[in-house]
Amino acid sequence: MKIAISYPPIVNQDGQKAMVSQNRNVQFFKKPTYLLSVIHGQAATWLRDLGFDIYWDDGNSQLKNFDQWYRDLLKESPNIIVFESTTPVMKFYWQLINRLKSDLSGCLIIMTGYHSMRKPEETLFNSKTDIVLRSNHIDFALRKLIPYIDEHSDWRSNCPIEGLMIRRDENDFFDTGNFKQIEPLDLSPDIDRDLVQWRNYAYENGNFMQTPGIYSTSVIRDCMFGKCTFCRYNGPDLTFSMRSVKKSLDEYQKLIEDYGAREIFDDSGVWYRGEEARDFAKGIIDRGLHKKDCYFGFNTRFGYFDEDTMALLSKANFRFVLIGLEAADEETLNRLNKGYGPGDVENNLQLFTKYGFFPHLTIMVGYYWQSREQLKNTVKTIQNLMFKGLARTLQVTLCTPLDFTPYHQECIENKVLLTEDYDDFDMSKLIVKTPIPHDEYYAAIRSMYDIAFHPKFLFKQIIFLARLKKKDWQFLFIYGFRAIRRVRQHIFNLTKHQNCETKVNPL
Repeated sequence: MKIAISYPPIVNQDGQKAMVSQNRNVQFFKKPTYLLSVIHGQAATWLRDLGFDIYWDDGNSQLKNFDQWYRDLLKESPNIIVFESTTPVMKFYWQLINRLKSDLSGCLIIMTGYHSMRKPEETLFNSKTDIVLRSNHIDFALRKLIPYIDEHSDWRSNCPIEGLMIRRDENDFFDTGNFKQIEPLDLSPDIDRDLVQWRNYAYENGNFMQTPGIYSTSVIRDCMFGKCTFCRYNGPDLTFSMRSVKKSLDEYQKLIEDYGAREIFDDSGVWYRGEEARDFAKGIIDRGLHKKDCYFGFNTRFGYFDEDTMALLSKANFRFVLIGLEAADEETLNRLNKGYGPGDVENNLQLFTKYGFFPHLTIMVGYYWQSREQLKNTVKTIQNLMFKGLARTLQVTLCTPLDFTPYHQECIENKVLLTEDYDDFDMSKLIVKTPIPHDEYYAAIRSMYDIAFHPKFLFKQIIFLARLKKKDWQFLFIYGFRAIRRVRQHIFNLTKHQNCETKVNPL
């Protein structure tokens, strides 16, 4: 049996590609960032190890246009196609699936992804999809499901595997109940990097200062905090689980010694903390991996590390730390249920900077309650942090209600959503009513991205050079050049007029 794990090139009217894999939400970029879908990569490896023929089919990272991608998929003629999707491209996928079911009549289609897992009937009603996975644990689900389909002709009516919505006929769907993730993450294999064509993801990524860079197998699934109202890692259908430190260290050693990785990033919603974080850093040092000219990075939260842990991570050659700031006022942080206040931010950033980390801040604007004063406070706070050198890079996005998160439900209940068209949820424009004109939020985005060109920011980077650290010189003279292209792209994407509709080209 041949299984295709597929990412079709999806291009909008501006010639931008949709970045679907490993994203909390879809954005369209002219200069894409190719992200390996980690859990799908584990699923592909696991199924291959079970004896199935795997066709890794990422048309974006393989630089195919849609027509070429489609022709190649038909030529491969897989028995099963697995897609990953989310709100802004749902209508595209529904049309694509119907076309594929016509051209590959015997092929089964399995839909994964946060949108479908929370509204499985919608995808089954709107397309000829055969199965929707109601879980983010795609590797565990497929590892059970695919062999069962292979061995049982009556799988549509008698499948005992939980966490599925199965089509029996046009309007009859079989719900196998909620998914329960009880297996240890260590059971899921390390990704076979050759199987997923790892080099396609090793260079075009703004998180890597050195290349080739690699996303490691995530150590946390989904998030140990799991309470932020705007985030997908929030809900009764998501479960927190952790990979062992030793298994992750073994993978890092292999990525460095066998693949020549020069930067490794873990995209877990929130990385290790406490004892696990210290044990990981000690393991890197004990194995001598901190001396292999490879940087390490992760996502974390304010308040998750004490100074001793930061010092140990720094010694282990951790560089990049991505932290969600979201906003600078206490009201917004409380309403988002972030679990920390404005006072925690600068204190943590001072320690990260002291130990040589390069903090990357993520900020959002356009909350449906965000006042002019709150917005100005966010801009002023970000400028202050960047000019002081307490953060090295930033990413600003429009707060788009992600599908069926608490914030999304809140927007519906308060009747502030301006559209129900899924195409409008691509983070290119504000889609909620706000107390001030939308143009002011777009202007704030431009102000924050313009920090990259401000003399105060550039002067601080020059001062850092006096530390005579290789990474400071790389940041200013190598990484900085690449980053400017992405800054300009983000400004374009996020400051288009709010009435400019970005639609996906029809199939």
